[in-house]
Amino acid sequence: MTLYGRATGERLRLGGWEANALSIDPRGYRLEEPAPVVEADQRVLDGFEEEFARLLPEARGAARTRVGKGWPTFTPDGRFVIGESRRLKGFVMAGGCNAHGISGSAGIGRLLVESLFDPHPSYYVRSLSPDRFTEHAWDWEAARRQAQHVYETYYALGG
Repeated sequence: MTLYGRATGERLRLGGWEANALSIDPRGYRLEEPAPVVEADQRVLDGFEEEFARLLPEARGAARTRVGKGWPTFTPDGRFVIGESRRLKGFVMAGGCNAHGISGSAGIGRLLVESLFDPHPSYYVRSLSPDRFTEHAWDWEAARRQAQHVYETYYALGG
């Protein structure tokens, strides 16, 4: 379990990252349907609280005013998918954001603009192309396992 915290006005925003992630197969949902609801996992939240209480005893029993939850998207290689596909003109993507969402949106936007408008985008930006997943054969189950592994080890420290 990995913990994080930051000041937000007069309060602390505390959170964590769990190693045993819930994973779903996106093929089970139609684009026109709403995304499945993500319920807060009380067991996981209680575990975060216990870990924080070791460092900050006041965290034990503190009010939980907001619980952030959602479906972070991770790619099998743990890297963003940014740019226009060479194979499908007009298909532009900025995804696989690895839970960087709000905090990384400005940087992701900058990389997307570079990929679309810079006549010579950097090697890094070119390497994020959605086409990298069409260059070789792969299967959904292997990709799901790899993406889940990336999620579960993304913030791991040590061995």
